[in-house]
Amino acid sequence: MFIINWIHRLAWLIREAAFLLSLAGGVVLVGSMLTVLADIAARTLFGMTLGAINLTFRGSYEIVRYGLLLSILYALPYALKDGQVIVELFTERLPERIKYWISGFYILFFGLFGFILTSGLLNSIERAARSGQTTQDLGIPMAYIYWLAMVGTVMLGIRGFSVAWEYFTGTETESS
Repeated sequence: MFIINWIHRLAWLIREAAFLLSLAGGVVLVGSMLTVLADIAARTLFGMTLGAINLTFRGSYEIVRYGLLLSILYALPYALKDGQVIVELFTERLPERIKYWISGFYILFFGLFGFILTSGLLNSIERAARSGQTTQDLGIPMAYIYWLAMVGTVMLGIRGFSVAWEYFTGTETESS
């Protein structure tokens, strides 16, 4: 009984960490959106004043590009459970237990995908750190961006395994 309670507690902690990460992804997404708005406003003002007022800034493309990467990777782990569109055409007549197993394998592959992405990011971090690769406009070391992205892929892997375990065992540790 102790081990089962410990596993439920661990699954709950993983879910809460994924939720906090999704909130961080939302903040990054809002920041990206504000960057786009500021860039459009600055360019419009520049055009309307025929260049007399120049508030344009470099790097907005990179901020949005890497911001979207992080917001997606940070939102995916929390959205694994009940965040998928499910077509029940082939499974509507199957017993619930079989549906749980199918969902478990589906989510397990998301977890594996997260760890495969993590492996690729580790290789990219090593190459970027060795070569000193930076972003073109802002000069941010790419290794930092890869590290931030890896937080999301690691959580995707962990959360995928956690949710798959819930489906395989028939235990529900979360309300959503």
